Amino acid sequence: MRERLRANPFGVVAAASVTLLCVLVAGAGAVAVIARSVNSWRSLFLMEQTMAFLLPTVKVLLVVGIVASMGLVLRIR
Repeated sequence: MRERLRANPFGVVAAASVTLLCVLVAGAGAVAVIARSVNSWRSLFLMEQTMAFLLPTVKVLLVVGIVASMGLVLRIR
């Protein structure tokens, strides 16, 4: 198994970035659902702050995932 991980670093990076991206998006969705169910100005403000905090991280993970996936595909060929 370790030989496969050493031989395929693009796959590990792609899988890790996409997994973390899915976790962050699911967490943001959970915060949004809770904020809408509470439906107070404070909860909606915290939802907006959460989205503003996560947006740069999600953008970076999206770029890393795309680049790693492209590297994986080009390396297979």
